[in-house]
Amino acid sequence: MLNSQEFEDDHRRNTEQRRAMIKRWAEYVRAHDDREWSRQQNRLIDSQLQSANDMAAAGDTDPVRFAAARDRLRDR
Repeated sequence: MLNSQEFEDDHRRNTEQRRAMIKRWAEYVRAHDDREWSRQQNRLIDSQLQSANDMAAAGDTDPVRFAAARDRLRDR
């Protein structure tokens, strides 16, 4: 469990990281043709949907198991 200072520090870092990513994304979109980044987004979304479908087909959609696996990765 985080204390209040750790929580605030974590929140600040998270906010800074999100802002930096938004700035990088905005620069990328301005520098690349709409068709190019649109095609890339479609590939990303299609890949995520395929992964979700594969997990569902394999029965790997138990939210409790998912959360436990996520937490194990986070604790590394």
